[in-house]
Amino acid sequence: MSWSFMLASKAFPDYREMWDDLNRAHGNHLLLDSMFLGPLLRYFGNSHTLLGVCNEKKNPGMVLIERTKFGFWQTFQPSQAPIGPLVLGNHEAVLDQIERLLLDLPGFALAFSVTQQDPDSTPLNVQENGKVKVLNYITTSKITLEGMFEEYWKRRGKNLRQNLAKQRRRLEEAGTEMDLLVNRDPRGVAECLREYGRLEEAGWKGISGTAVGAESQQGRFYKEVFENFCRRDEGIIYQLALNGRIVASDLCLERGKVMIVLKTTYDETLEKFSPSFLMRYEIIKTLFEEGHIGVLEFYGRVQEWHRKWTDEVRPMFHVDFYRNSWIPQVRLIIKLIHIN
Repeated sequence: MSWSFMLASKAFPDYREMWDDLNRAHGNHLLLDSMFLGPLLRYFGNSHTLLGVCNEKKNPGMVLIERTKFGFWQTFQPSQAPIGPLVLGNHEAVLDQIERLLLDLPGFALAFSVTQQDPDSTPLNVQENGKVKVLNYITTSKITLEGMFEEYWKRRGKNLRQNLAKQRRRLEEAGTEMDLLVNRDPRGVAECLREYGRLEEAGWKGISGTAVGAESQQGRFYKEVFENFCRRDEGIIYQLALNGRIVASDLCLERGKVMIVLKTTYDETLEKFSPSFLMRYEIIKTLFEEGHIGVLEFYGRVQEWHRKWTDEVRPMFHVDFYRNSWIPQVRLIIKLIHIN
């Protein structure tokens, strides 16, 4: 059950098929697809990002990993990735696989952290013990699209329903035409992302330097990802237009019955009209009517606006695996000393 490690930027293309086979065998998660992780490595990986491979027939596994400090490793986790990239072939032998990984890591590894795990899809449904610690990460949310839209909408809060009805009346009275635009064509991705970047750069993300500019590192990453997924009819970009002007946008991936909202933005100068809420209403209504999506997944820390649309929340978590049980105890003592 030994693991081998190699430079991820060079090795990952040769192991894409194996990675995707393991992912398909256990849920086929969109964000663990090589079409997402390949660009993630190219744009945000470095010479310290490694690909770990276990070719053991009964217990295959793969992971993208990097060292955080001497003796300590974690899954490759840039901010653009909602979940930690780990795929294991035998979910009944997780502890054995991770224990072997710790022994095989370069140097003398003391600990390995698997970050940002989703309880709905992770292989790491493990119990804490002296060498395994589970840490809370964030609470995230989703919407299960069951029944009719009218039933779902009646369950939403009175303030949300009244506010959106008011905004729609204001737009109608002003003669403003509202359209939900849907792009699945890879040839349209570049222009959609230019509009998305325009909205973000004009808002607080532009001020903070975190906007998805068309020519930025993030912009190039999302362009490649969405062109790739749109070619497989698994990428979709929604835009809300008022009188032809784009005022909100969602970047989404979909597979099977699940749609993931990867990024969202809106024109902050029109906040009084709630453009993002108007767009969300139109998207959810459309999904209910089309009937092919069963879960709308948000990923990311639950905000107040999420709770207006759903009551379904769940905790995401990290898992720390230690080589020996004394290591977390020593770390705790050192932390307490620093605090005092």
